[in-house]
Parts: sequence; structure tokens; C-alpha cells
Amino acid sequence: MVKAKSAVGSGLSAPLALQQAERWLTGTLLTVMSDTGRSVVAADIAQRPTLQGYTRMLNPPSCSRCAILAGKFFRWNSGFLRHPRCDCRHIPTNENMAGDLTTDPYKYFHSLSPEAQEKTFGRSEARAIREGADIYRVGNIQQRGLATSKGHLRYGTPSRMTVDDIFRTAGTRTNAIKMLEHEGYITGPQVAGGNIVGRIEGFGALGKGGKARAASDAVKQARETGVRDPLNRYTMTAAERRLYDAKYKLDVARTGVYPRTVGLSSADKYVAPKPITPMQLAHIEQAYANEVAKLATSASSVRRLAQLLGI
Repeated sequence: MVKAKSAVGSGLSAPLALQQAERWLTGTLLTVMSDTGRSVVAADIAQRPTLQGYTRMLNPPSCSRCAILAGKFFRWNSGFLRHPRCDCRHIPTNENMAGDLTTDPYKYFHSLSPEAQEKTFGRSEARAIREGADIYRVGNIQQRGLATSKGHLRYGTPSRMTVDDIFRTAGTRTNAIKMLEHEGYITGPQVAGGNIVGRIEGFGALGKGGKARAASDAVKQARETGVRDPLNRYTMTAAERRLYDAKYKLDVARTGVYPRTVGLSSADKYVAPKPITPMQLAHIEQAYANEVAKLATSASSVRRLAQLLGI
């Protein structure tokens, strides 16, 4: 009622105001109902320790914003991004198991007619995807705009031309494809999850975008050779590093010394060892016990690391 009165106050006739209020109420109710269902699933995921999270699933027809999130895996405690009237769902799982158009942005895109593709993604954007552009890059540029020069250098994201600019100035299809490649829209095979690797993939959590030399070199070497040292902290996943750090700190703490860092640092040469207190030791032991308790449901790489560490 308030919505209708506000519409009348803004100059709409009574019938149009009621229609606008009806659309608003319908959208609100649909969103609330979908959120309720998603909340039930989220609660179910949280209380089942064998589940690591959920995979986002489309409920076609879907918008371009939701399409590029299809099949993406989220941790169990990650919020569900949605817009008003969003009816996407999430599947409790440890990985994307469906592999169909509900979890594969490209399969969903190609299931649409050219007209529906352009209506959903935009005329130029749909054309770019049909020509081989990365659907994630096209969608993100459409929603967020071009990257800054710094972002372009770090991630390879287009910073100069949109797909509209390219098709408007290319002249021919051949030139358009070359420009899409040059500007960073065509990045390789169109595969669910994206294909952007190498420099754009980053240098790991400890690489600081390439500024930390030792960590960056370790990540680059592992990527080039296809083999990583499971005991090299620089190339570990976050879960592996938590276990490794907990074990290291416990080993040091049991010698009677408080572990300031994981591994020796330059400061250790000039600072006297600090005796550990019973409370600090208990805290470190509890942190270690927490990590060990997770092993039953951890990824295989974490369990392998535990074996190497003698846990």
C-alpha cells in the first residue's frame, strides 16, 4: 500500500501505481521464499562435517550475473550472492558434480538461441562469447567496468577497450577476433571455471603479487615443472599451511621456546629465545589439535602432508 501511495505521489495514475506495487510485492515475496529455501540448505551444509561447501546451480532462465557464477564452488560458510528475484540454488557438495547447463556457464550460453543470448548477456557481449571470448572476463567487464592500469598489469584484465568498442572499430570479423585476443578477452579454450593461468594466476598467498621473491620463484617453478614440493610452505594451500604451521609451532614450543614465526627469520639472529609459558603452550597444543581433528574430512593433499609430517 505504501509503495502504491508513493507511486501516486510521484505522478503515476492509480492503476499504474497498483501495477508497480504488485510487481514490487511479487519480487519481494519470490526473493524471501528463495532465501528461505537457501537458508535451509545452508543450515544442512553447516551441520554435516563431511561437506566442504556448495556448488552454485542455475534455475533457468538466468541472468548473465548468475550465469558466470554457475558451477562455482563456495566454502560452507560463504554467503550466497543474489539479486532481487534470484532463484539460483546451491548444491551441498565437495565439488561440481552436475556438469550440465545448470553448473556450466558455456553450456547454458549455448543452450540459448542467439536472440536469447543477446537479451541475457548483451548484443556485443554475446557476439564476443560466440567468437571465443572468455565468458567470465566478458561478464565481469560488463558488470564492473574496465580494469585500472595497475590491475591490467597484475591480472591481464582488459583496461582499454570494451567489446562494444572492438566491434564498432574492427571493421571485419578477422580484425575483431584479433582485437579480442589483443585486449585480453579471448584467453584460450572456453572451459567452465575459466582458463586463465600463468602470470594472471598469481604467486600464491605468500607471493605478494610477485614482490616476495622467494615465494614467487617457488610458485613459478612449481607451475613450470608441474611438480611442487609438498613441504615447501610457499606452494602450500591455505589448509596445508595451517596444518604445517601448527605442527611447526608445537615442535618448537615443546622445546621450551615460544615460536615467534614459522621458520627462522633474520630477526632471530639478534633476538634471544623467549621461554614459553604454560598458557602459551596450552594454546598452541589446542590449535594443533584443532587442525588434526579436521584431517578426516580434509583434502587428500592435506592428508598426504600429515603423513609426511608424521602426524
